[in-house]
Amino acid sequence: MDDDLDLRFGVLRSPERIMPWEHEREPNSLCTLDPDLAGRLKNLEQCVQTALLKFAATTQNFLWAIDAAGNVLVAVEEIGEFGDTPSMRGYPRRRGLRHPAEDRKLGHPTLVKGGRVRIAGELALDEDGDGVHWVLNANSGRYCKQKPPQKAQVDAVARLFSEIGLDVSVDYL
Repeated sequence: MDDDLDLRFGVLRSPERIMPWEHEREPNSLCTLDPDLAGRLKNLEQCVQTALLKFAATTQNFLWAIDAAGNVLVAVEEIGEFGDTPSMRGYPRRRGLRHPAEDRKLGHPTLVKGGRVRIAGELALDEDGDGVHWVLNANSGRYCKQKPPQKAQVDAVARLFSEIGLDVSVDYL
């Protein structure tokens, strides 16, 4: 089974670094993708097809990772606790802009308590000419920067999301 997972999603990767505020941290929103969650994400996609909700929905970023057993872990990209400030509920997508709390976000390592993953990236609602749709990438700076996954592995992730019940397109950038 592990050989199949190695081929489909890649061999296990260790994070390149774990930030001090990420040690022993887990996002408040951490979930395992299953048919129920996939259905709810699909419903969210359908609900945000209006101008107001479209704008709000496309500002949120989700992190995903496939663990050693092949589970897809998903969480909102959250800002970590520091000092007396509690975790914020979400971390707005930057699209190339620096956020004031850039240095305090909870990254991919917090999805697996600093452990290894096969592949990791981001999931977001993006708008195109046909409305808002789920898009994923494999752009984890902690797990996929030095050893980028193969296109076939990213495609396998998209197929897995679809098999679980959430159709996604892929951003290979």
